[in-house]
Amino acid sequence: MEVRALPEYSNIPTRIWDSHVHLFPEKMMGAVYAYFERNYLFSLPYTTCPETLLNILIKSGTEKAFILVYAHKPGIARNLNNWLYNFCLENPRLTPFGAIHPGDSDPLALAEECLDRYGFPGIKLHCLVQKHPPDDKRLFPVYRAIEKRGKAVIIHASTFPQQLEGCLGSARIKNLLEHFPKLNLIIPHLGLNELEEYRIMLEEYKGLYMDTSFVFQNQGFIPPLEEIKSVITDYPNRFFYGSDFPFIMEPPQNGIERILELGLPDDILDRLFYKNAEEFLQQK
Repeated sequence: MEVRALPEYSNIPTRIWDSHVHLFPEKMMGAVYAYFERNYLFSLPYTTCPETLLNILIKSGTEKAFILVYAHKPGIARNLNNWLYNFCLENPRLTPFGAIHPGDSDPLALAEECLDRYGFPGIKLHCLVQKHPPDDKRLFPVYRAIEKRGKAVIIHASTFPQQLEGCLGSARIKNLLEHFPKLNLIIPHLGLNELEEYRIMLEEYKGLYMDTSFVFQNQGFIPPLEEIKSVITDYPNRFFYGSDFPFIMEPPQNGIERILELGLPDDILDRLFYKNAEEFLQQK
């Protein structure tokens, strides 16, 4: 895929930290692509090779990235986390977030291995793929361990871009935060389609963050631009830029360009594109 330069915006950020990138071992990435084609009816245009994907990301101007893996079934997280640790060890611009599955025999042990042995800043959960709600009580010991260590969890629990009855939605996240009010939690995809519900939670829970992944990378979707601009302006320290690369149909630069078109002030753009992520990691 051709990587094109960004247009000449006067306020284009000089640094880009992408807080939402997926890299997997090549064979597993091929299986993920096949899942997308089978279930979402589109073919992703990128290679399955993680080293090549990383080079594409670098050429797009990304300085650093959060690398998110997830376990689609029990029993695979340990090997996946070991691969992630070694891949990121060889590529220090990458920050790994490990995988667990609520159906694993000991999710807490896997989480502690990620947080303590590997030193990951957090864990990634994908409630749509794993088919469990974020407030699944099997995960409470994991959340307790993350909260105690001051680490973080990234949870896909949005009803965007697809719904799954009983597993997704802001009410589930609200229930989770009522149990763990000090938990550092990142909500991908701007929490759509419930951004106003998350606005209320941003006021109440100081460890709640959101990322922009996929929202601006989907040409067939028109996001609620004024609503997004308003909440980012009101809570400028709580949002991260994320692309969802390579689970997107376009180059990452396209999403950056659309964010620039929001007309946010330069200081908020700096926060969105790198400062918030940089400060977030410094605390982990």
